[in-house]
Amino acid sequence: MSRRFAGRTALVTGAARGIGLAIAEELAAQGADIALHARKATAETALLAAQVAACHGVRVAIVAGDLADPEQHEAIFAAFDRRFDRLDILINNAGYEGPARLETMPLADWNGVLDVNLTAPFRVSQLAQPRMAASGGGVIVNISSIHEEVPRKGFAHYSVAKAGLRMLTRSCALEWAEFGIRAVTVSPGAIETDINRDVIEEIGRGTFDEWIPLGIGTTNDVAKLVAFICSDDARYMTGTEVYLDGGYMRNLVRYDGRPDR
Repeated sequence: MSRRFAGRTALVTGAARGIGLAIAEELAAQGADIALHARKATAETALLAAQVAACHGVRVAIVAGDLADPEQHEAIFAAFDRRFDRLDILINNAGYEGPARLETMPLADWNGVLDVNLTAPFRVSQLAQPRMAASGGGVIVNISSIHEEVPRKGFAHYSVAKAGLRMLTRSCALEWAEFGIRAVTVSPGAIETDINRDVIEEIGRGTFDEWIPLGIGTTNDVAKLVAFICSDDARYMTGTEVYLDGGYMRNLVRYDGRPDR
């Protein structure tokens, strides 16, 4: 495999599992040193970092912190700076959702989802900017969702946060191009992870095949796309969003929006 990211460093938030871990491993496989963000540093995350480092021959470190707590954002970067001397790639992947009907949604639920899905990417990007500028530029990829465009009953706070994240991407691209920084949103559809596998089985894979022309995607699908966006092959791509949804957004048969699905 090409080592096109050799000499570069990536910070991936929410990298302990799922899409974030797949992205981190793909970037590591292509030569990037990796800062794996997790909410807490544990024996399990330490083992994970060691495994990624041994498998791909790169430096890997855990940078822990709760993104819902603004006071921990700078601590995450302090941990990053102790291990790495440059930042070239930022993947804002960490996310959070919890169903609540719009008319009865507690303000705490609204704020909690926006804190993790929108405010944290803003602040993390803001802290990343001077480090990327010092390295001669970089790439920010914000992992959003098709629900930035298609609302889902019971998840208004999540959809609003992701729609805001799309505009954050565009704003970063506009204001930071002068520093050599690109920003792109990747908006996945139905991607199978260990977190949602039970829900997929409950609904039925055949149902997803009816909704989505290409069926359910994999975390590797997302990781491969993100790696391309971060590469010099995508040097002229910025300020846009890429939907990775198997054709769902252009399909006439749509998910029915039941709040328990």
